[in-house]
This record gives sequence, C-alpha cells and structure tokens, in this order.
Amino acid sequence: MEEAVVFKGTKTGLRLSFNPSVDFEIILDQLKRKLDAAANFFTAGTTVTVPVVSLTPEQQRQLTVLLADYGLAWQADNSVPATDPAEPQAVTAVSSQAEGIETQALIVRHTVRGGQRIEYPGTVVILGDLNPAAEVVAGGDIIVLGACRGIAHAGAYGDVTARITANRLLATQLRIAGIIARSPDNLDKSDKPVYMETARIQDGTVIIEPVGK
Repeated sequence: MEEAVVFKGTKTGLRLSFNPSVDFEIILDQLKRKLDAAANFFTAGTTVTVPVVSLTPEQQRQLTVLLADYGLAWQADNSVPATDPAEPQAVTAVSSQAEGIETQALIVRHTVRGGQRIEYPGTVVILGDLNPAAEVVAGGDIIVLGACRGIAHAGAYGDVTARITANRLLATQLRIAGIIARSPDNLDKSDKPVYMETARIQDGTVIIEPVGK
C-alpha cells in the first residue's frame, strides 16, 4: 500500500504530511495505524503541525477527532505559536482552498474549572476536563480530551452539524444549536465506561454514540 501519511520530528514538535491525491479514508486509516503503533511516544496535549492543504469541513472534523482520541491537537503552518501554555490559544486549524473558507480552533491547554466560561466562534478543543459548573460555548464543535462534566453548547450560532466529543461525556447539559439534552438525575456516572463519545443531532434530538460508529 502507498505510504500516504508521514510523521516528522521538528525543532518545534511534530509535523504531519500526507498525499492529497490519496483517498482521505485511506489517509485516516494509515494515520490511525501509525498513532496506534506510537501511542506511548506521544505526550497528551502535543500540537501537530499540518501543512495547509485542501480539506473539506467534514474532513477537518474527522482529522480533529482522530488526533484528539490520542490526546493530540493540530494546527496549520501559518498558526500563531503558543505563548503561555496556561492560557487558551487560538490557532488556525486549516485553510480549505476548495471551499474558500478558513476554520479556526481555540486550544485550551488546561482543565476548565467550575465558574469559568469560555465562548469562541469556532471549534474549542480542551486539553483537560470541563468541570461541573464550568461552561463552554462554541460556534463549531467542542472536543474535550478529559471528562466533560459541565455545560457544553456547540453550534451556538445555529450550526446543527456541530458535535460535542469527550473521553467521558458526563455533562449536566449538552446543547447543539437550539436543542438541549440533560443528564438523567438517576445516572450513575461512576459506572460509565471510559471511551470517547460524541453527541450530535439526529432527527431533531441530541444522541450520544461512541466515536467512530
């Protein structure tokens, strides 16, 4: 099989490159295999640099979710370098030349504590937990690499295709666009298995399912 995905170490971290002429499903499959093989090598919270290539919004979403499953975030070559790692960092996720749009993500490199509120017009990626009584409002997706126990509102400006993804999806309230889902009062969260789940809208309601289903 053609080598469609290459990881390279640089002075500033990791760089991912892939062949845009290869089917994107093959790229994702090869990338997952490489990540599985090197799972112990990567440090959670590492940002992977990705060259600016032509990707559709759905391909951007798939790449973001796959890397997030291994504790990784990504940014384009023209993104702004991180300053204080304890502060949220806005980065350009990718420029989609085919669509003529630019998608941005806010990388929050710490747990969001109770009483804190984050609002951002694009996608928000949290490299930690979203604690109870904390709130995140995003115009795009919300991805939490830890436990999501607070209030998460994705697609806040009407994007019904937005998703909320977390390693432990235990939010007191999930909201996508204008549709709200709440955790049952009798839910035993201590028995909830640890695996990445995603919430999305289907047939007018918010459903939760394992990532990759």
